[in-house]
Amino acid sequence: MPSPRLRHTPLGILALFVMCMSCQKLESGVVREIEFPEHDPRLAVTMFVSPGDSALYASVYQSAGVLSVGGSTPLRDATLSLRQGEVVLAHGDSTHWVEADPWSAWNSGPFMTIPLPSALVLEEGPLSLEVDASPHFEPMSLVQPLPERPVVVSTFEAFADTVDEGVGYVFYNHRLTVDLENRPSERDDYLIQVQFRNIMTGKDWYNAGNLSYPDPRVDYNSGCSCWLAQDNGSDNVSMANLVFDMFAGEEDEDIGEWSGEYRLVVQRPTEDLVRYFDSVHAYENASGNPFAEPTSIQGNIPDGFGVFGVTNKVVVTIP
Repeated sequence: MPSPRLRHTPLGILALFVMCMSCQKLESGVVREIEFPEHDPRLAVTMFVSPGDSALYASVYQSAGVLSVGGSTPLRDATLSLRQGEVVLAHGDSTHWVEADPWSAWNSGPFMTIPLPSALVLEEGPLSLEVDASPHFEPMSLVQPLPERPVVVSTFEAFADTVDEGVGYVFYNHRLTVDLENRPSERDDYLIQVQFRNIMTGKDWYNAGNLSYPDPRVDYNSGCSCWLAQDNGSDNVSMANLVFDMFAGEEDEDIGEWSGEYRLVVQRPTEDLVRYFDSVHAYENASGNPFAEPTSIQGNIPDGFGVFGVTNKVVVTIP
């Protein structure tokens, strides 16, 4: 019987031959051209709605292919209406388009801003978004439920922690403990933001809270710029005792420099909106990574792109 080395020698010669042929092809500059399929333009709509909104923001675009020089096109002649039952809550048209603000989240292009006469009040029951972008597309109507209002209990501890990072750097943290509800036989998802506003420098609120320690129930989601807390549909998962820290100043600075207001914002989103935020988070994490599996954004616009996202919200003022 021949030795194992002799039995495998022909295979080794064949493999070497194939490698040499491949090298010759590379040296000859072998290129395989792959044509991109033609893009079928789709309606792309994005709008978020929550009680308490003082203005609504929306984008209505015609999608474009990856080879398009100009990119997606804003449909400035489109109209949209937000309804609950027979009541029209808001209406947008060509007069509501504004140019993108490079300092806001809506910085990819023009969008609609629809001011409301008073803070948005929503009753129980579904919301419908109607978009008329004719003659480019057929009119679209999409219905989303209004989620239940979150039940929130919070406890605030001022200067609860002193952190010494060495080399003489010491700072303080406030602490916020949040208890949420786990509804029996229901999936619970919560969007959480702990925010700070410096009363001396401006009126804008900024995210200021971080998890005090790793918590398997909570993860930061870049899609919503918030902490996403989930029970994954399990009734035996407690949603209580979610602990956040907020920077309260350094040891050597005037504590008054960090005087301001804190608030806790908790939103319960629709399932469609959670899938959208999760897909945006995955897309952003994969961007620029050659080893990441390509991802796509999951929306709920019929035969189109984007999302009509609805949340119910609780805002707690922190003393």
